[in-house]
Amino acid sequence: MATTPPATTADFKERFARDFRFGSGSDKVMDSDIANASLDASALYNPALFSTADGKVAFLYAMAHFVVSNVGAAGGLQAKPEGLGIQNQADGIYTGKGVSGVSVNFLEPPDIVKNNPSLYQFWKTDYGQRYLGMLVPKLRGAVGCILGPRQADANVVPDIPFTDQ
Repeated sequence: MATTPPATTADFKERFARDFRFGSGSDKVMDSDIANASLDASALYNPALFSTADGKVAFLYAMAHFVVSNVGAAGGLQAKPEGLGIQNQADGIYTGKGVSGVSVNFLEPPDIVKNNPSLYQFWKTDYGQRYLGMLVPKLRGAVGCILGPRQADANVVPDIPFTDQ
C-alpha cells in the first residue's frame, strides 16, 4: 500500500514561490514536473526518520532537487524543449575547476554520502544538499554489541570467555 507523500504540489509552490517560475508552458515548471518529482522523492524518502513538520520540509527539498534534476535532464526550461532523451548525459559532480591559474574547489560530501549512490545524487543541487543536511544526521545512530546465543534456540549457552557460567 502506497503512503501519501507529506507534501503536495500546492505546498511545493508555496515553499518555492521565489525559486521557480510556475506555469503551463515548457519554459516554466509545470504541475506534472512537480508530480514526477514527488514520485521520485517518495521512492527515496523514509517518513519514519522525521517528525511530521521536519519531514514535510525535508520532502520538499527532495522534491525541489528532483524538479531541478528532471527538468535539466529534459533540456531545461525553454520555449522549445531540446528533448535530449537518450542523448542526455550527466556531467558528474565537480569537486574542482581551474582556468588560467585560477581554480575553484568545493567541499566534498561526507563519506556516508559519497559511498551511497542513492544519497550521492542529492549532492548535485543546493536543494539536495539541504535535504542531506536534514537526513544524514538521522542515518547515524548508536551501535552496540550484546552477548547472547548465536542461534535462536534459547537452550544454547553463549560461549563467553573469561566468565563464570
